[in-house]
Parts: sequence; C-alpha cells; structure tokens
Amino acid sequence: MILQKKISGIGSSLNVSITEAHSFDKNDLSKYKKIFNEYKLKKVIEASSFEDMDWAIVDSIGNKRNLYFDLDMYPDLNSALKCFIIIQISSNFTIQHIAFVQSIARKAIILTEGFKEDKVDELEEYAQKLGYSTRFRMIIYTNKFLQFIEHRYKSKYDVKISSLQEMYNKNRDLPNYEAIVDFHYFMEEFERNSTSFEKEKFFPIILWWKITGLIPMRPKEFCFLDYDCTLKRDSKYFLKIPRSKKKAQSYSELNVENTIRINKEIYESIEEYKDTIPVNLKGKFLFSYEIQSRFLTSKRSYKRRKDVFPPDILRSLLSSFYKEIAGWKTKDFIKIIDNNKEVRNYITPGDTRHFSMCNLMLQGINPLSIAKMAGHVRLGTQRNYWGHIEYFVESFVYILTSKYRVNRLEKELSEGIFGVMDKVDESKIFSPQDFEFVQEVEHGFCRNAIFPENCPGECRYCEHYFFHPQDFEEGIKWLQDGSDLLEQQLTVELRSLLDLYKNMKFNLNTESYSIIDQESALSKANLLNRLIKQKAMLDSLIPETKGVKL
Repeated sequence: MILQKKISGIGSSLNVSITEAHSFDKNDLSKYKKIFNEYKLKKVIEASSFEDMDWAIVDSIGNKRNLYFDLDMYPDLNSALKCFIIIQISSNFTIQHIAFVQSIARKAIILTEGFKEDKVDELEEYAQKLGYSTRFRMIIYTNKFLQFIEHRYKSKYDVKISSLQEMYNKNRDLPNYEAIVDFHYFMEEFERNSTSFEKEKFFPIILWWKITGLIPMRPKEFCFLDYDCTLKRDSKYFLKIPRSKKKAQSYSELNVENTIRINKEIYESIEEYKDTIPVNLKGKFLFSYEIQSRFLTSKRSYKRRKDVFPPDILRSLLSSFYKEIAGWKTKDFIKIIDNNKEVRNYITPGDTRHFSMCNLMLQGINPLSIAKMAGHVRLGTQRNYWGHIEYFVESFVYILTSKYRVNRLEKELSEGIFGVMDKVDESKIFSPQDFEFVQEVEHGFCRNAIFPENCPGECRYCEHYFFHPQDFEEGIKWLQDGSDLLEQQLTVELRSLLDLYKNMKFNLNTESYSIIDQESALSKANLLNRLIKQKAMLDSLIPETKGVKL
C-alpha cells in the first residue's frame, strides 16, 4: 500500500489535505482505467486504450516521453505498473520523472524475474553501477512499487534497499574545487571581454550564474521566470520566482516565498538582457527557445512550444558555453571517484542551488527562512543539503586561497604578465629588497608601513605578511601546522552550527523562530567565516608544487 496526498480546496482560504491509500488489486482495475481515460481526454496520455503496450505522456509545452509496458511474462506486474504510473500522473509529477519511475520499475521487474526471493542480489549489483542520484531514485521508487503491490518478499528487498540508501547518503555527485574556482573566474572574464554576439547568445548563462548562485532556485524556476519578473520599490530590488506551491497545505508545511529581494547588479543585468531581445520576440517569459534560436547555425524542426525555455535547453546552452567559449571538447567533460564520491570537473545547472543553500547556512540564516527562500514546503527537506556543507566549506577555502594568491601578486605585477588564473609562489619571485618597507617577523617579513598598528597578532593570517623563511622546511611546517589547527577548528564549529540548526525551535503556525537560536547561529556563522578566511590566507602562503606558466 502507498499513500497519496491530495489537496481539496474549500472556499478561498481553507485547504483540506486528503490522504488516499492505494493497493493493487488485479480485480479492481476500473478506477485506474477511468483515470486513464480522463488524462487521455486531456491529451496528457497518448494510447488507444489502457491495455496498449506502448503509451506516451505529454506535458504542457509539448515534451513527450514514451512508456513501454511489454512485460508479457509478468502480466499481473505489468498491469500493476500501469496503475502505479497512473498514480504518478495524477500526482502532477513531470513527465521526465514519470518516465524515469516507469523505466526503473520495469527494469527491476526484469532483473529480478518478477521479484523472486533469490534475485535480490541482482537488483543490488545493478543499482551499484548507477550514478548516485539515479541509484537513490531507483531505491525510493522500487520500494514504493513493492509497497503498492504488497509483494510477499518486500521485506527481503527492503534490507538491500536500506543499505543502498545509506551508501547514497555518503556519496554526492559534486563538481570539484577547481571547477568552481575556474568557472567563477571564467564568468568574470567572459563578461569583461566577450563580444556583443557572445554575450547575447550566452546571456541566460550569465544570469543563471548570478541569480541562482545567490537565490536557491531550481533550474526549472529559473527557466520559467516571467518577462516582468523584477520589481523596484524604494531603492530596493526584488525578483518574482515562479513556484507552483504558494500556500501551506497542512499545519506541518510552510508558505513558500515567491518574491525575493535581490541586489542592484542582478536587477541591472536582467534589464540589460531585456534590451538585447528584439521587440517581436518578447513574450510572457524572460527566456524562450525562440529568443535563443537566433543563434542557431542550422534551423531544425522544433515540435515543442517555442515561447518557453525548458531546463534541457539550459543544460544544452551551458554545454555549448563550455565548448564554444572555454574551448572544451566532449572528452574534456570528466567524472571521477574521489573518496567514495563522484566528482565532476564541470558545473551543471542544478549545482548553484546547492551552492546558494550552503552559502545561506554559512551566513547563519535560520532554516525556516532558508526553506521559504528555497521553495521547500517542509523543513526536513533542507537536511538533504547538510551533507554538502562540509564540502562547500572546503571549496570556499580553496576559492579564497586562489584569490589571495592572485591578489597578492596583482598588487605588484601587471595582469598582462600573469593571467588571473595563474597560481604562483610569491616567495620564489620576490625578495625583501623588492618592497619599500619590511619589518622582520617570524619566518618572513611584514610589509605594513604603519607596523605594529592594525596588526592581527598572527602573521600567518595577515595580508601584509611576506613568507620568506631562512629555513624553508621549518617555515613550511609552521604554515602547515597552523593550517591543520584551523581545519580542526573549522570541523568543530561547523558541526556545532549544524547541531544548532537541527535543534532550533520553530513555530510553523506563526512561522516564527527563536531569536536566541538565531543570534547563536549568526555568532557561529561569523566565527566560521573568520576561520575560513584565516585558513585561506594561510593556505595561500603554502607554495604549490606546480610551476609558473609564463
């Protein structure tokens, strides 16, 4: 048996949450056939009858997915799978999601020969070969299908499913540190140096990076922004986000925030983009296939709605950006396994939502406010991102370390000699005699002309410090010891912040939170950010092993 929650409206201000129980009974197909016919009339389902082997499902913009019910060897399971998919359709899931659920349930039936008792290992072996996200979704929906049909060996499969879910929680599909750093700097350089044609073509990528890096939006929400999505009130700027769930549907749920304050830079970037759109192509949405089709070299037939900009087109445009602007080839897109995590060397549209969620946490924003900004109806959903925050901190340290290395050099060198992304060891280029003022300190010199004023008390964290030890190995050990100590402190404080988030007190009815807990979170977040900057400053002094490119 599985449970499906539906919302029934009563009047203008009251919604009633209704939970429906679904268990498959091959003798009671009439209710599912009735729903099938309803969605066939709505042209959501394309098939002549419920008994057809091949179905197609169509969304509001003309996207289509085919579903294959060709399990003749397992007729009862085949019928059950059709009914299970009918439930997914009536729950208003996307056609991509529905097609995936149908595909993995069908695959599970085939692999296990109809969920035989001695075929559990075959399902586990197959699942372990999948990517982590796909594996997790296969776990969830195979389990739900087994509940739906109330299979007699469900408990045996549950054991394996639980172990696979635990494995998923320890593995995340993430971009590596260099990918984040490189893309950050590359986008800044692209905006400065791109041609008018390049900027107009890839303007959606510029806006995606700016907006979703600040606001935790889903790619679909970004793609379906209204043309009139911005507001200006009393010198403040706002963005209206298209979210389907606007009001809480039960006492345990939250109202989702649809209007978010943004900075002036984002507002002006959106207005600049609007100015590049020909008048005859302006429509309801900020982005559309029709707008982007101006830049296609070959005109292909496009059967979907042209007035919208689906997430798959955004993914395709981002891939083109890597290839056309960064000069990547297909072979340059790499995934590797690092410490039991699948790590990529490139960014995908969904990554920025994770970045912005973690960034809000590190600012000490309370989970209630983050959930409303992120469009989470339930607070518990946010826990899925807590496993990312440690990696995010490591990435943040890495980015700042690279920035400090570059900035330290750019104070003394022309950017024409050293590119922005060159990471070099300052102490191998300069000597103390190259600076107007130096004061000898531990393992190096201070370049602060008003020393000891404004002295932080620890040279390793100071921007004026010039690392130039007499004993190089001893100096490096001194730096490394400081870095290791800060890493330990970061780990302790990060876990302390997460513990505070887990135990923070909320009143969901009034959508209020404990002021004391909020102040504690802000205090811990400030300490974390101070430690992050100190570690980045210190790590930027530790020479890298690779040579300088000239």
